[in-house]
Amino acid sequence: MNQEIFVGIDLGTTGMKIIFMDTDGTILAKNYVDYPILNPEQGYAEQRPSDWWQGLCKISTEVLNEHSGLKDRIACIGISGQMHTQVYLDNNNRILRNAITWMDQRTRKLVERYNAKEENRMIISDYTLNSLSTTYTAPHIVWVKEEEPDIYRKTEKVLLAKDYIKYMLTGEMVTDYSDAVGTLLFNTVKKKWSDEMFRLFDLAPNLMPEVDKSAQVIGRITPEAASITGLPEGTPVINGSADQAATSLGAGVIHPGEVTAIVGTAGVISVISDEPIADPEHRVLCWNYCLEDKWVNLGIMQTAGESLNWFKRTFDSESDAVFDIYNQEIANIEDGSEGLIFLPYLMGERSPHWDSEARGVFFGMSMNHNKYHFVKSIMEGVSFAFKNNLEVMESLGINIDKLRLLGGGSKSEEWLNIMAKVLNKKISPVKVAETGALGSSILCGLALGVYDSLDDVVSRLTMTGKEYYYEEIPEIYYENYNKYKKIYQRTKDIFKL
Repeated sequence: MNQEIFVGIDLGTTGMKIIFMDTDGTILAKNYVDYPILNPEQGYAEQRPSDWWQGLCKISTEVLNEHSGLKDRIACIGISGQMHTQVYLDNNNRILRNAITWMDQRTRKLVERYNAKEENRMIISDYTLNSLSTTYTAPHIVWVKEEEPDIYRKTEKVLLAKDYIKYMLTGEMVTDYSDAVGTLLFNTVKKKWSDEMFRLFDLAPNLMPEVDKSAQVIGRITPEAASITGLPEGTPVINGSADQAATSLGAGVIHPGEVTAIVGTAGVISVISDEPIADPEHRVLCWNYCLEDKWVNLGIMQTAGESLNWFKRTFDSESDAVFDIYNQEIANIEDGSEGLIFLPYLMGERSPHWDSEARGVFFGMSMNHNKYHFVKSIMEGVSFAFKNNLEVMESLGINIDKLRLLGGGSKSEEWLNIMAKVLNKKISPVKVAETGALGSSILCGLALGVYDSLDDVVSRLTMTGKEYYYEEIPEIYYENYNKYKKIYQRTKDIFKL
């Protein structure tokens, strides 16, 4: 079994990884290429699908030329990718325009128009369990229909980002549940395209590809794709999943109540369940997972680790070595940062506020504060944002005991201790280098029947480090968290003026 290799492709927002991994989870080779985000107008964020494909061809051939022995051992290819981003194809499967990404904000007025009617909000909630925002695919397609009617009339198919790469590899057009839910055209409970949502947005249902489970072979590498990627012709390609789902699976989240928390550029909390659990107030999301008959509730925060990156870039340097100094110096700062409280809303906030006009706040500054009080207050403020989302999830009846931490924040011992104190939960950093690739590899193994037991493979391949836990929240964090919530409530209207 160890002779087989799974190839994981991760189509991210700023770049693409390809990772060659054996069935024991050992990384044998990997490569990366970045590509630009195009901003033709204020608030627009587009990409060229050809950049993705050319990037994949480049990094794949480079690895296989350097490691010629890998090619004959490749058993399967899995792919995960950025959600919501869509590619428009004509009846000859040619690209009609740049892909519109999940970051794009051009549909703000359109979203406001739909959300102005209570009937629309109810239909969206009833069939998707979520609410309309500029992130989702559906309003982007409506925008193209209204603003670029010639493009829309020529559009035969709309493929999500990873599904376009699958099409280029296999000639097949398929998506999976975990990615389809990000279009807002999908019935989250029934796991099928929603006729009601297509009617609401007045879109043709045949625009979207067929949809099926993640751990399933959907096609094989074509001769044409083999010749330019170097990947062996006939190699099975699975349906794959959204990037956040693959990452959670690679972190070992497979049972109800298990949680991943990503303290990366953005912040993400993902809790798995055996049934869809809707938030009637739409503070957190309910999406399909990459495992069959599993769902996740997600809280997504806009600038988690990016808040600390912003501080570093603005007041120190670009060098990541600064983070080591931060961790040393904040050890001398008392918990609570002597009353300094930070709201990490530098680019607005998603969960649980969904307030694009919110902004960052340092509250309570005094002559006692030095630079490292600000650093520690950023870590504390981001931790408060995670706690705010955890409270929402627990209010829905979800029991949360332990979090598996990922991202740059999980590498800081000081930040781990702060989060453990603020959240009052057991926290363990995930000790897997490439969780997204591991998640894709696990899906490959399930699709091919290489792994008999999901529990067994997850227990063997996923690892967590030291557990951090404090039985009680320090009084200062209890007080500062309550102030944190009040500060947002009392400032949110000011930013709208």
